[in-house]
Amino acid sequence: MKKIFKNGKKAAAGLVLTMMAVCMVSSMAQGAVDRHGSRKKDSKGYYSYTKVSGYDDRGYGYKLKVGAKLVGGEWSYREGSGIVSIRSVSESYFADAKHSYQIGNGSKVEWTQN
Repeated sequence: MKKIFKNGKKAAAGLVLTMMAVCMVSSMAQGAVDRHGSRKKDSKGYYSYTKVSGYDDRGYGYKLKVGAKLVGGEWSYREGSGIVSIRSVSESYFADAKHSYQIGNGSKVEWTQN
């Protein structure tokens, strides 16, 4: 009985340590992303401007795909690492500015910000 109890404690301790390691690795992979979007005006009309910066906890820039468009227009995209900015083509009409970014092959994040 003592042997079973002793082995059970070891198994429980191993499970707790494994779970702690998994939680630490997943939180380290999070890093930081800062995003900014706006609608601006030039001589041709209105355009959407998006700027995204993303770095992991070690200071390495994420591989980013950043997009910008006015509602009713086409997406414009730019790819890069660390800090990426893009502006959409100018449109003669006034509309909401849409923005997006994607880290690596992850899910695309979209938002509206004027």
